[in-house]
Amino acid sequence: MAFDDGGNRARVESLQRRGVDVWGPERVYISGDVNLDAIEPTAVIRQATLSGKDLSIAAGAVIGTSGHAEVSDCQIGPDAELGAGLYQGATLLNRVKVRGFAEIRPGTLLEEEVDVAHSVALKNTTFTACCVAGSLINFCDLFLTGGTSRKDHTEIGSGAIHYNFDPRGDKWGSLLGSIRGVLLRSDPVFIGGTCGLVGPLEVGLGAVTAAGCTIRRDVPEGTLVSSADRAAIIPSFDRTAYGSLRRQFRVTAKLVATLRALEAWYELVRLPHAPPREQHLYEFALRRVGVQAQERIDRLAKIVAKLEAGARASSAWIQAEHRQIVQVWPSLRNTLQQPVKPQLPASRFTQGYADARGSGQGHLAAVKAADAGAVEAEEWLEGVVNSTMQTVDAMLA
Repeated sequence: MAFDDGGNRARVESLQRRGVDVWGPERVYISGDVNLDAIEPTAVIRQATLSGKDLSIAAGAVIGTSGHAEVSDCQIGPDAELGAGLYQGATLLNRVKVRGFAEIRPGTLLEEEVDVAHSVALKNTTFTACCVAGSLINFCDLFLTGGTSRKDHTEIGSGAIHYNFDPRGDKWGSLLGSIRGVLLRSDPVFIGGTCGLVGPLEVGLGAVTAAGCTIRRDVPEGTLVSSADRAAIIPSFDRTAYGSLRRQFRVTAKLVATLRALEAWYELVRLPHAPPREQHLYEFALRRVGVQAQERIDRLAKIVAKLEAGARASSAWIQAEHRQIVQVWPSLRNTLQQPVKPQLPASRFTQGYADARGSGQGHLAAVKAADAGAVEAEEWLEGVVNSTMQTVDAMLA
């Protein structure tokens, strides 16, 4: 009896005829829901299972370099390289490299020239252009940016972990850098190897955390921090009781505000000047950012529901703070929920960026070409974040 592969051999042969380098049906399975036209000629499919109606693979991308890659509903940019692992509902832009045994889960956006090593887990996370991560890393639920290029980049050392889940069952996100990092003219963030980040945290641009430390407090810009904290024993610990939540809510709100500014960056700068072949990548990037923002809002809502239901507070003044959070939550949620639609002022940056893209330069080169107007662009992006945070701070005061 002939082996029935559900039409896989025909799909593989169709791609091969169109100039896609597919290693063969013994190593590659393509699900029937894949739009074959979304896999461009000169892409290389070595060892992979491909699925999902939203899957796209651009020219020059290589899938399955270090072993079998399962890729579902992802958008893979030109010249990207994916090693072995699981890739679901993520957008990876031009020249991203994931070296192997990865778990890249829904809501992830990796911008141009991001490079991550072996055994890296990401979910609901953005790495902006040129960020680099080592091996054995779990960095879910955060925004990471900083640096000027692949030679001067934000770095996550091997073995680093973002602790996003606490004993109460709540999940937190963290902000590493600031929105102005997208302009490729800021100091990088350096997270030392085997470093633990206890979310929610805000770590400023230019900050350095020493290898092997655990960071439990926000880290200002341009500072070096390490910790040698001994374990503290708290008798009769009640994991259902909450302490002060004002800082956690504020950091989360700033993370959401930063994601809203990133949406504006895509909608008003990147998308209008993108070549047709990259527009769908940016559209999906916008979706990923929206998913990340909504996840943070939903997580806050679950905490507020616990407070409304009478979750214990560690003191009377903490109880009063919790009542305030419950009271302002509808307004706070609406503030964070609304997409920001700021006016993009005409500037040397926008003109320089548009001219560079129009001449065929890629995004990173165009940002560099518009550097003369970068200060105006920084002020615009930070203004988007600050306008939201002024409202948030007034509510949480």
